[in-house]
Amino acid sequence: MKNHLFYLIPKADLTYVHEEDSFQSVLDIFLTSTYTALPVIDDKGHYLFTVGEGDLLRTLYMSCKHPDISLDNFTIGDIEPKIKVEAAPIATEFKEVVRMAMHQNFVPLVDDQRVLIGILRRQELISELMAGLDGDDLKKL
Repeated sequence: MKNHLFYLIPKADLTYVHEEDSFQSVLDIFLTSTYTALPVIDDKGHYLFTVGEGDLLRTLYMSCKHPDISLDNFTIGDIEPKIKVEAAPIATEFKEVVRMAMHQNFVPLVDDQRVLIGILRRQELISELMAGLDGDDLKKL
């Protein structure tokens, strides 16, 4: 099997958001893209969490139910994500990255200081696994 870093989508090619970005600006990204989740980083580039469409929907719902919550002053860092997307250190073995990808659409890859390097998408990892199977293995699927 190839090294999973071969499938890394580097940070420079990602859409990600900063914890201080406004609710509205992140909502606009979701509305104008096909993304369903985005990595959130701090001002030093550290991976914090992943925000999903559902997180924004719950926040919007809460603001409708509680008029004292103003989304004008709300930042993405204020959101408590419902689903925890686990990040992997760069040295994580392929098998462990695949295990993580079984439970999340992508795996954020971080360096030793937890700075976001990029992501590994589940579809590329599955493709690599499929490429390693022989004909008999494929018939079992």
